[in-house]
Amino acid sequence: MTLSGIVLRNLRHYWRQHLGVIAGTAICSMVLVGALMVGDSVKATLKRLAGDRIGNADIALLSPDGFFREVLSVDLGQDKETVVAPLVVTRGNVSLPDGTRMARNVQVLGVDERFWQLAPNPASAPDLSKDEFFMNARLGSYLAAKNGDRLILRVEEPGLFSRDAPLSGERDNKFVSLNKKLGGVLEADAFGHFGLQGNQREPLTIFVPMEMLQKRMFRSFDEESGNTGFANFLLLGRPGGDAVQLESAERELNEAWSLADAGILVKELRDTPAWSIRSRQVFLSESLRKAGEKVAPQTTGVLTYLVNAIAKGHPEANSSALVPYSMVSAVNPSKAKFLPNDLRDDEIVLGQWSADDLNATAGDLISLSYFAVGERRKLVEKTQTFRLRAITSLPTKVPEGQESDWTPLFPGLSDAESCGEWDTGIPIKHKVRSKDEDYWDDFRGSPKAFVSLAAGQVMWENRWGSLTGLRVAKADASIKDVNKALRSELTAAEAGLLFRSLRQDASAAAESPIDFGQLFLGFSFFVIVAAMALTGMLFAFTMEQRNRQAGLLLALGIPRKKVRRLFLAEGLLLSVVGAGLGVWFATLYGQTTLHLLSGEWSGAVSGATFDFAMNPVSVVGGLSGAVVIALLAMAWATRRQLRVEPRELLAMGETLAATAPRLESGKSGTGKVSARIAVVLTFTGTIMAFSTDLAGPGASMVFFGVGWCLLAAGLLFFRSKLLKAACESGTLPDAATLSRRNAARRSGRSLVTAGAMAAGAFLVVGTGAFRKDSSSISGMRDSGTGGFVLVGESALPVYDDLNGLEGRELYDLNATLLSDVYVTPLRVREGDDASCLNLNKAIRPRLYGLKPSELSDRFTFAEGDWSTLSQGVAEDGSIPAVVDQNTMMWALKKGVGDIVEYQDGEGQAFQVRLAAVAKGSMLQGALYIDEKYFEEKFPKQGGYRSFLVDSPASKMNDVSNHLADRLANYGMELRPASERLNKLQEVENTYIAIFQALGGLGLLLGTAGLAVVVVRNLLERSKEFGLMEAVGYPLTALRKLAISEHRSLALWGLGVGAITALVGIAPMLFGEAGQKPGAGFAWLLVALVALSLFWTWLAVSLSLRASRLSTLRDE
Repeated sequence: MTLSGIVLRNLRHYWRQHLGVIAGTAICSMVLVGALMVGDSVKATLKRLAGDRIGNADIALLSPDGFFREVLSVDLGQDKETVVAPLVVTRGNVSLPDGTRMARNVQVLGVDERFWQLAPNPASAPDLSKDEFFMNARLGSYLAAKNGDRLILRVEEPGLFSRDAPLSGERDNKFVSLNKKLGGVLEADAFGHFGLQGNQREPLTIFVPMEMLQKRMFRSFDEESGNTGFANFLLLGRPGGDAVQLESAERELNEAWSLADAGILVKELRDTPAWSIRSRQVFLSESLRKAGEKVAPQTTGVLTYLVNAIAKGHPEANSSALVPYSMVSAVNPSKAKFLPNDLRDDEIVLGQWSADDLNATAGDLISLSYFAVGERRKLVEKTQTFRLRAITSLPTKVPEGQESDWTPLFPGLSDAESCGEWDTGIPIKHKVRSKDEDYWDDFRGSPKAFVSLAAGQVMWENRWGSLTGLRVAKADASIKDVNKALRSELTAAEAGLLFRSLRQDASAAAESPIDFGQLFLGFSFFVIVAAMALTGMLFAFTMEQRNRQAGLLLALGIPRKKVRRLFLAEGLLLSVVGAGLGVWFATLYGQTTLHLLSGEWSGAVSGATFDFAMNPVSVVGGLSGAVVIALLAMAWATRRQLRVEPRELLAMGETLAATAPRLESGKSGTGKVSARIAVVLTFTGTIMAFSTDLAGPGASMVFFGVGWCLLAAGLLFFRSKLLKAACESGTLPDAATLSRRNAARRSGRSLVTAGAMAAGAFLVVGTGAFRKDSSSISGMRDSGTGGFVLVGESALPVYDDLNGLEGRELYDLNATLLSDVYVTPLRVREGDDASCLNLNKAIRPRLYGLKPSELSDRFTFAEGDWSTLSQGVAEDGSIPAVVDQNTMMWALKKGVGDIVEYQDGEGQAFQVRLAAVAKGSMLQGALYIDEKYFEEKFPKQGGYRSFLVDSPASKMNDVSNHLADRLANYGMELRPASERLNKLQEVENTYIAIFQALGGLGLLLGTAGLAVVVVRNLLERSKEFGLMEAVGYPLTALRKLAISEHRSLALWGLGVGAITALVGIAPMLFGEAGQKPGAGFAWLLVALVALSLFWTWLAVSLSLRASRLSTLRDE
């Protein structure tokens, strides 16, 4: 008979004994493969969501801070296979007409039919011909709106340039409202999940016919021509074809874009033979200034500004002798023929009109009063004095409907028919006279004074630019040359046109920073260990019952290696069968886990739902891993059997003899060393405990370490007692001594049994120490909320300081209610959510700008603090940032000093350095930099959209309701800061709950392993029990003795684990470090004790149910 034949016959003969081995391997395979299936399902779901989000679009062209011509989409769409869809993307509020429901911070998309050509399912495109709104399912569910219901949409009318800037127009935002019927609700296949950020939840989205939205939003953009055809996004894709490549799209854009797309104007001057380079944003960007200066060597810069007063002497000293609200231009005197060539920076030239009005002559002291924009749009009036150098002639009259050659188109000013219609955003301090109105009628914004360019830039240079125009002499270049030169010197990115690879970003975002397969493998560690321990013990138990078979094979001359391979071949086949069976159960395990992640464990994934996916690679890998682990467990468990001589195996029967411990004495050697180490660990743990504040920030970690020390000490002490009992000799005074000596016979097995129970109980109970709840400490300034009671976010930017008198008057805020309330505003650059609430990988985390001084003593830091932001840029030019520890470690996978790269408003890359790290805070998900650097990198982006509110807790609800009501047009939403922090902590707490649940399952499985140990011990001692029965011990006494002996192992292990776990969670029980534990962990311990006693009783009852006298016949 061949060895393979022997293997098959053995499997058939011992099939009952092998069922336990198969079951143990099946459990291991189920957990391994099931965990990998969970990981595959999460990955597949994230990839599907990424596909729903971008559809068939490959590339996006965006203008984050401006708008370009819609017809650029036509210029780029020369390739017939490529669909180029223009979009108007903004944010707004959607409400029902009766105001009962309002959705704030809604993504508003102005689209046409080209947009749905790139949808996941182009056939699902709605009919836009009726000028109706469409919304995605999430927004529809939130508003509970039905087809045909009327909806009111409110968005901000964009300004020509940042409303933070001086002379940017009216002080308050301009809003556009549209009232239309709801045409339908769009699901994911109809682009209902469209979004540009890699977030797992689709944004609330409303779809508006693009032309209808353009006519309302851009009615002030080009009043001269009335053109409203602007967009700020283009989507490019080839449905059903090869993806559009970023490099080729950039080449096409460089050929297609025009100066008009960047808001750059080149116009002919009326009174000077020159071309004027201007910007729709009034102030020229730095890149445009540099490009314009390269057009011709004699290019001249101009800076024109509105001053409050031109006065003879000081305006406060002689308020009657002043000219109110006048334009003053700054220019290089050597480039203006009507100015003295040597005009100094402290000298001024007045126009004849103003000189006559002031009765000023050369040498007089002239002062200019003007507003500069301070922090948070606060207007700061400043005065600069000059000496009158000369007087120039009157300007030429400006034709109707035009503006002066010197003055750009200031919103609210250049389009006014009279001075009384000005809406410049600055307060009126001086009376406008009839002669001022006459001047405006004739000369519009023609300057009434001139200073040197250097002097003007000292006064009026700001983050938006240092010039309002450039002049190029006609003799130096034609208008065609000027346009061509500007196009060649400017890149599309510098013009504010940025490409982004949507498909590449979506693919990267779908690679979650958390591998749920690995995560659940870690959570299932105890289950796997328990299953493998059970498998090894059952296999060893079966093999020991076949000692005589092994001895006979060896006696027949078969080599030990071949016999070992024979037995392991049996184990391999059993493992394959068990693992294969486990794969079938793994699908149920995986689906159940995904269901729990969408239900009881939804806190770990922020309420996401998952599609079940099975990857063959994971199945094969998990199955193979289960087979290998089971085989290793079997090999380890049976390692001693074939080391014994054949005759001894034949004589042993169904058990292996116990090995006597090698000790010098019971009070020395290994037992004594174990006892001493136990004392040292106990002393160390005690010192650590008494030197740590229970309410301190690191108390949980310290006491967890103390618990481990005491756990090790308890097990070492138990080991010393076992070793001491093993060396005892002499009489047996009572049954307890006999039980103790019996437990010590297999001291290693007894220690492993008690240790496994202790470690499992400690970890399952002790991990609860890391559960967090901010409700009791959220008001403290060093807590995770920073002491703030409310967190707010608006759909539209708020430009004015909500703490100042002007801001509170502008927004009609209740000064009495807000007397002890302070609102810290933050600037926001949109990006991916890098918090634990987003399973996607954050490619470009959200960026906030703030004043570090306003948060100087708030939050707790692991590295640095808020003052780190004020230390300036590093040598490499990187900007320091504050980041939450969890965001840095888990979402970004970075450390202190690492770099995150961003693009500024002109498409230039800049680096943000992780310099300070906040611990356990609600700051998760973003990076925080000094506001001055934010303004420097994004000068065109105005206003604040995030708010931290410090208020007495008793007024929290009133303050929240009041601010939300007064700022409803801005889409202001506020919620308790503790709620935000608890939402973040819920993720961590849910992970702990999952670990406790799966760890508890493993521990419960381990109690079944205790039954196997009991059975194995009792069967090994069958002859011993037969002898005791022969000398008069009844079976009931023997059963009690066996139960007492093994019960002590379980109770010792669980007792040590439970007591040390209570030490580990002491900060929870007596401090303020987290949530007080409920009765759950106590009931778990009770269940473990009850199950341990049950398995012990069952194993003893089955093993000693009949007389053992027959075992003495072989003696």
